[in-house]
Amino acid sequence: MQNEVTIKCPAKVNLFLHITGRRDDGYHNIYTLFYPVSIYDTLNIKKSTTTTLTCSSKDIPVDKSNTILKTYNILKEQYNITDNYEIFLNKKIPSGAGLGGGSSDAAKFLLAVNKLSNLNLSIKEMENIMAQVGSDTVFFLYDNPMVALGRGEILEPAPILPPLYLLIINPNIFISTKEIYNHPNLSYSNINALDKIKKMYTFEELKGIMVNDMQSVVLQLHHKVAEMVDFLNNHTNGYALMSGSGSTVFAVYENENDLNNAYNKAKEQYGSYFIEKASVAKNGLI
Repeated sequence: MQNEVTIKCPAKVNLFLHITGRRDDGYHNIYTLFYPVSIYDTLNIKKSTTTTLTCSSKDIPVDKSNTILKTYNILKEQYNITDNYEIFLNKKIPSGAGLGGGSSDAAKFLLAVNKLSNLNLSIKEMENIMAQVGSDTVFFLYDNPMVALGRGEILEPAPILPPLYLLIINPNIFISTKEIYNHPNLSYSNINALDKIKKMYTFEELKGIMVNDMQSVVLQLHHKVAEMVDFLNNHTNGYALMSGSGSTVFAVYENENDLNNAYNKAKEQYGSYFIEKASVAKNGLI
């Protein structure tokens, strides 16, 4: 019987992100294209006599506020699981960065323990658990780009996308998603006025739909983020956009040579920042 499992937890970027209104429950409705990228946290989980969580980063809380333990407590309270786990999170994805690291950790933890403890949860049950944990967590149950609506928990298949080479830059600053959602200058998109999504996109067509409704507010508040967007758009052969509520900026490139050139320029310009090359994530148990 298997007593231990290791799983990779990928980051995501939003290839587009429209905020379509505030909901009665205080959340916002969104319309977005989630794209999993090959920057990973790693979870090692083994059965134990008590449940504990430790992390390689001292900046990550390991109490009940952590999304992994939120998920575990839902399993215990709503599904009466009795297994305990020793959990180690090796943190690579920057937090408070618009990359979905905490959401990914929660979803992959659930997938891992579903297998490890033979919980036999259906995908619908896991979607329900993830929707209780956070707005974009449901997406990370899947291994593919997805279009999301509602709070991010209503998923639809993504269009066929061209191969993408991505440069991911984070200036090592934390941005509160709640602060950006509540900012008076945040503007909403009318979902009925948006162009209907196509079934397939070329690279140039994809650039044409890359919009983030939260970006203008963040650029007003954080000059480092504004500077990165400007640098990537004007000094590399790519197209840059902020991911989620920031502070991460990513740029897409049509080929690996353009990506490598951009990476070298970015390392020279922003040597102290988090800078990584990435492609679409390949997920799964290790």
